[in-house]
Amino acid sequence: MAKTEDPKKRISFLTKEINKHNELYYKQNTQIISDKEYDGLFAELKSLEVKYAEFAHAKSPTKFVGSDLSTQFTKFKHKVPVLSLENTYNETELSEWLEKTGFEENYSLEWKIDGASMLLYYEGGELKNAVTRGTGGIGDIVTENVKTIKSIPHKLSHNISITVRGEIFMNFAEFDEFNEEYGGKFANPRNLAAGSIKHKDPAEVAKRPLRIYVYDAYLVSGKKGIKTHKEIIDLLKKEKFPIAPDSKIVKGKDLISEIKKFRTKKESMPFPVDGLVIKLDSLERRDSLGETSHSPRWARAFKFDALLKETTIVEIDYAIGRTGKITPRAKVTPTLLAGTTVTYATLHNQDYIDQLGAGLGAKVLISKRGEIIPAVEKVVSPGKSVFKLPEKCPACKTKLTKVDDSVDYFCTNRNCPERKKNNLIFFCSKKQMNIEGLGERQIEIFFEKGWVKDIPDLYNLYKKKDDILLLDGFGEKSVKIIFDGIEKSKEKDFKFTLPSIGLNEVGPKVTEILIENGFDSWDKLIQLSKSKNAEETLNEIHGIGPRTVGALLFHLKDKETLNLIQTLTKLGLKFTANEVQKSDIQPFLNQSWCVTGSFEHFQPRDLAMEIITKHGGKKVTSVSSKTTHLLYGPGAGNKLDKATELGVQLISEDDFLKILKKEGIPLPQ
Repeated sequence: MAKTEDPKKRISFLTKEINKHNELYYKQNTQIISDKEYDGLFAELKSLEVKYAEFAHAKSPTKFVGSDLSTQFTKFKHKVPVLSLENTYNETELSEWLEKTGFEENYSLEWKIDGASMLLYYEGGELKNAVTRGTGGIGDIVTENVKTIKSIPHKLSHNISITVRGEIFMNFAEFDEFNEEYGGKFANPRNLAAGSIKHKDPAEVAKRPLRIYVYDAYLVSGKKGIKTHKEIIDLLKKEKFPIAPDSKIVKGKDLISEIKKFRTKKESMPFPVDGLVIKLDSLERRDSLGETSHSPRWARAFKFDALLKETTIVEIDYAIGRTGKITPRAKVTPTLLAGTTVTYATLHNQDYIDQLGAGLGAKVLISKRGEIIPAVEKVVSPGKSVFKLPEKCPACKTKLTKVDDSVDYFCTNRNCPERKKNNLIFFCSKKQMNIEGLGERQIEIFFEKGWVKDIPDLYNLYKKKDDILLLDGFGEKSVKIIFDGIEKSKEKDFKFTLPSIGLNEVGPKVTEILIENGFDSWDKLIQLSKSKNAEETLNEIHGIGPRTVGALLFHLKDKETLNLIQTLTKLGLKFTANEVQKSDIQPFLNQSWCVTGSFEHFQPRDLAMEIITKHGGKKVTSVSSKTTHLLYGPGAGNKLDKATELGVQLISEDDFLKILKKEGIPLPQ
């Protein structure tokens, strides 16, 4: 605060500013300033309120925890205050806290997961309520949504009443896979996890790869005599609750060296973490230190401050994706950030731009979210004006609208040229039909020339060979690669062709589930759509929710989709799943295998499953009581939790390689 600034006005400004950021973070799952900047504002307000108590507001954020309450859920009064942690950002701040709590004391040290806080209330050993943090005093009951997370026990082995606290989140790999199914409409794992637990439909929530790690508990009855945090965690482990990896008990004097070890692991973690949580192990010492109205004195969060760099927005453009979503991005002055030069940073959507106040010429701070995607995080000084997306699609002039509960705007015209072009790029991409030689640049050229407007045009492109050879950069060799790639794509079966044509909500995962349940061709799906119980049959398939069922049934009766598949079939594409060629060596006979995580020798991991099916096994996409084996690697998700719970045999990549070696089965080339 400047010396001349009125403390009353400053307190009023800070109160409004912090409440605004609380609203964005807790209710809109959006963050436009860093944690460190937020903490700076918060600390300043606390200091001013002590010095000028007469100017403090009745609803000051220093007196309340940020609220995520929603009007659509029943409210629940928490039985213990659900407080926030005070943040520290460096060794000096941590040492100052340790001087008050004790260097010789034991502390728990665990990852601070970037997700959504949740409290699980058990009475007599049964899960009665799952409640969001809310205001810290009152939360929203979201029990049915949270019960879809398979790793949460519904009944404990002991007849105890206990409140368990944890964090709901998503692994990066699982988020990416899910997001791809939905056309990339979700910004990051934290936003999707927080939004999912507030979804209206538990059946839809069940499709989302939510996970939970629990990290504390408050005993109401039973199991008395617990004196330390370690004993609480041991109890939670015995009751089969999932606990975050690497959690440990450390002496206060060793915390700083241990934190350095954790920091080196951060980049390789399969889920989003933004720091560490440090808590006194002794429950008696916790009680003696007590808490403020906002945070416990016996715990701290050690935050890994995001690396931010200042740059300038020189241009803002936008693109219409294959699903119709319009996505703005900022072109910035080239800036070295986390080892790479950043020239573009995402601005997500219009709501985000408005909250930032971003525009041309603005000086901004950028970061790499999840250490991968560059994003504009804050406006340091504004530009000429706040940038506004067009009201109509720049390609086809269709009015842009918000779809369902999305914050994004979409072009709903299926014949929009930008949507069509990006759908062609998607069809040819490595993850889909993998047509060699046909990348984004080539598709754009052919599209602009009018030679390829729809997917079927690719298979008539040979008629334009002489014209293509006249273009710069298209010699005999490169053109041959393109046509060979197009011809080779006809060998792909239903597993690839169906998800590649860009049908809404029908991606690789849904296609695999359909094949697994006997719908291994388009003709079989058409037959199903004509039956009276088609919707009921599809809804009974595990892993396919009502929204996907509705979209699939629409496509099965949509003339445009039917004509597209009929045309592609006549052009030689397969809409029937290939029969797996069986080997005489059958070590996996009568076994059902599922896969999760990533692998060194099997990229993509379907290569491992092809070996299993070729040698007698059955591939399944989800873990159930009928699954016999789970092949898992780093980044394994809910499937690993469920397999452990059901007693499914767990096979690591090393174990699998040993089996193949023993049976004389070669690795894929």
